[in-house]
Amino acid sequence: MQHCLILFAFFSLFTYGTHAQAQGSTNYHSPLGIPSILASNFGELRPNHFHMGIDFKTNGKIGYNLYSIEKGFVSRIKVSPYGYGKVIYIDHPNGVTSVYAHCSEFKDQIDSIVRVTQIREENYAVEIFPKKNEIRVARGQVIGISGNTGGSTAPHLHFEIRDTKTEHALNPLVYGFDLPDTKKPEIRGVKVYSLTQNGYRVPSKNKRYTVSKGGSGYYVSNNTITIPANYASYPGGIGFAFDVIDRMDGANNQCGLYGSYLIVDGDTIFGQETNRVPFESSRYVNCHKDYEEYAQNKRKFHKCFRTRENDLPIYHTNDLGIFPAESGKTYKVKYIAYDVKNNRSELSFTLKVESAEPSGNMEPFVGLDYLKPDQSMAVSNGDTEVEFGIGTVYEPIKIDQAKIGWTIGERDIPVHKAYRIMIDAPGKRDGKDYIEIVTAKGKRRTLDVEYDGDLIICESKYFGSYSLKRDTIAPSVSSVNFTKSSTLYTRNLMQWRISDIGTGLADYDLFIDGQWKLVEYEYKTGLITYTREVNMTGEKDILVRVVDDCGNVKEWKTRMNFK
Repeated sequence: MQHCLILFAFFSLFTYGTHAQAQGSTNYHSPLGIPSILASNFGELRPNHFHMGIDFKTNGKIGYNLYSIEKGFVSRIKVSPYGYGKVIYIDHPNGVTSVYAHCSEFKDQIDSIVRVTQIREENYAVEIFPKKNEIRVARGQVIGISGNTGGSTAPHLHFEIRDTKTEHALNPLVYGFDLPDTKKPEIRGVKVYSLTQNGYRVPSKNKRYTVSKGGSGYYVSNNTITIPANYASYPGGIGFAFDVIDRMDGANNQCGLYGSYLIVDGDTIFGQETNRVPFESSRYVNCHKDYEEYAQNKRKFHKCFRTRENDLPIYHTNDLGIFPAESGKTYKVKYIAYDVKNNRSELSFTLKVESAEPSGNMEPFVGLDYLKPDQSMAVSNGDTEVEFGIGTVYEPIKIDQAKIGWTIGERDIPVHKAYRIMIDAPGKRDGKDYIEIVTAKGKRRTLDVEYDGDLIICESKYFGSYSLKRDTIAPSVSSVNFTKSSTLYTRNLMQWRISDIGTGLADYDLFIDGQWKLVEYEYKTGLITYTREVNMTGEKDILVRVVDDCGNVKEWKTRMNFK
């Protein structure tokens, strides 16, 4: 049986390399007209999600033509100050959709339909779903210009391939793009955990070990890891996680792990391969990685086990990967990490479990104050009630009822599905209320609320300390490249800086002689920019109106002569 499993593991690795290259042979046009160098690959670990595409470098600047990889039609266009910024979706005849994000501008018919929609809706942020074949594109047609819009932190092209029917994100390096890669993954650490039978980590029972690279491969000190006997004393057993990164040719960026196998005494007990990720499952990245190591130290530990609720389709088997280690026993462990090109790295070591008398059937998460992934819970204290639905958390956590009026859970623990906070707070119902929650590393987040009689209700996807607040302060507006007292204007661009210290901005509008004008908003700089129309001359009344999420309004007015 052991020999069969070993052959299966290595046969899978061999056949995968052949399969990946076959998938990668699709003759797509490059989305950029410059050499394809990646800053990030598919499946890279990110806060609350996997990286769902690949990032092409654009030499640190904007302005490169973006090309449709194949013929098709534009199925979606979106403009937003956040997220993907300006983004184009193209459906192709072979059943996939290509996505081009963070564009600086659109081209031709795409640009025209966006501008018409923005003017009709009097809004910079729009989302458009053209009819099938309304905007047809040819293979290699220029559809836009590369940029840095939305949540992008540097100029690049975020590119995706999706299954059109399911909208699942597909790994472009498997489904269509065969990019050079001769670098092997780098194994930097290993961690051993005590686990319950559902794959939950037992608190305070884990150990991390440094992995080094030598002439003959990767190793741990003395090629041996020794763990206490009580790591395996709970129903379940032990689990492993490995700190692994990868790099690709042409750049030194840290990329994500593609695939791996864990073999214990010749049996393959777990494996992963990141070919596709459904968007609705992407938040399970918080369960796949060692969240604490990632959040606190940016270490990228991939667990070689999963919880019962983790439905990510990246794992090779339905088994949870829990190894039933026994007191006093010794095991041979091998971990294999590989990339799309089947460049492989291996780590082998001996696992020793210390001897001890059996400690019995112990369950670490006992008591009504534990919130578990498969259970709901309602907790109240004073004027506050909190409702947790099934699937709120990834692993059991203790909820302190005595603190529920100002603190919910531990701020460093991720939330999978939003929970509800309800506060009995009679008073004005003027839309000025909001809840502020302080999350990991002291980050302050504002939560919109709803009213139900005397109740103020909100939902949160974060744990932390919170408070009910009111926002009655209007946003701020100031001109940037001219002064409010200017009487003559000859430039092509007008810019204002807008901001809000409370709940954040909800709307921003420019009116010239009472007519709405399109402005571009860049939240990273806080700038709104108006491109002056060629024929605009003479004296004009200028009005900038900015509204925050609580309805507070700030207006900036002047009269100016344009020449």
